[in-house]
Amino acid sequence: MKIMPISMPKDIDKYFFNRIKDINMINTQLSTLKFDIPPQMLITGYRGVGKTFLLRKILKDQGNNILTVFLDISEIMGRQKGKLTEEKVLKALLNEINNAISQNQQSYKKWISKITSNIKKLELKNYDFSDNIDVLDIPLPVIKDNYDKLSKFVMELPQKIVDSSDEIDGFIIVIDEFQLLKNIEKPDAFFWLMRSYTQKQFNVGYIFTGSVSKTSDIINMINGQEGAFGGRLIQINIEPFTFDETKRYIDEKSNNLKFTDNGFKRFYACTRGIPLYINSLSSILPNNVVCDEDIIKQTLKLNIDQVAMMWIYIWGRLSQGEKDFIVYLLENDGANRETLEAQLDYSKSSISRFIDSLSNQGIIEFNRDKKFVLSDKMLQLWLKIKFETNGFYPL
Repeated sequence: MKIMPISMPKDIDKYFFNRIKDINMINTQLSTLKFDIPPQMLITGYRGVGKTFLLRKILKDQGNNILTVFLDISEIMGRQKGKLTEEKVLKALLNEINNAISQNQQSYKKWISKITSNIKKLELKNYDFSDNIDVLDIPLPVIKDNYDKLSKFVMELPQKIVDSSDEIDGFIIVIDEFQLLKNIEKPDAFFWLMRSYTQKQFNVGYIFTGSVSKTSDIINMINGQEGAFGGRLIQINIEPFTFDETKRYIDEKSNNLKFTDNGFKRFYACTRGIPLYINSLSSILPNNVVCDEDIIKQTLKLNIDQVAMMWIYIWGRLSQGEKDFIVYLLENDGANRETLEAQLDYSKSSISRFIDSLSNQGIIEFNRDKKFVLSDKMLQLWLKIKFETNGFYPL
């Protein structure tokens, strides 16, 4: 039986489809590591389009001469109950660097004494050893008074590992859901910190990735002309599958799903070629009948929570003001800033905060008509169906 997973599978190759162009484009940038030219990239795209899946595949396929790290900021933020700090991010990065070198036993043995020595040098004062992060079986303390030394040690470590080994040509570090770094106290300073070290390294590539609007302030903060990387990050947007790609994907990966011509057009209109939605909707469609337009509509209406499950989670994290903002855009097919300030019962500063937050989460975008609109059709559909069914929007 064929399965179209809606979460990250263990066997990436078994479920991976297409993306040859994206893989070649990203690998071309990464190949400069061996020429002492550090690639720096910003990968964006809609939620569920497969950015994480794609990057996991690319990292997995790197040769033994390239060490890789995948740092998920959402996981760190979840463990810290939303209280994200620079120290937490650096310690998590150090832990992942340790995991990376542990895969290469020769390098690992070589670096045990060096890393242990450097960690001990961090021990100055005011330590709390209860943080449950271990590096080389040494509890890494909560650093209270020497952030400078911690950041210097962590940020310089990947290049030093490469320099110390004839077998290692480079280090690739992926920072997933990077937009959540906006939640630390001074995100712009943290980006400048990273930039200050990356410009002095020649064999360490950074890939920042996240589901953010192209017009969000976090994009400008990291890669705008006045941002930390000043436009130096190669920006690549991962697009949804085309109509034909979606058709081939269904034929190859589904459990014998069949459609009428209009049925498939409706299927594509609902999923927009986003793999997460394709897989979710495919999992609830009958595979023993030819699905027409009515079957697609009815199945989606009755099972919208299953298809739009990620929005249930995201909606629950939003403030009431952000929810009111989204509903207003939904009911009015978007709005400009002047209209929002006139119609919403919130202050101008609150509206600015909503715009920044929702843009950085990839929930709204600024379109060509100079209006703020919802960026995801599935979110719109979920809200409309819940209102039609219950008489009110989700709380």
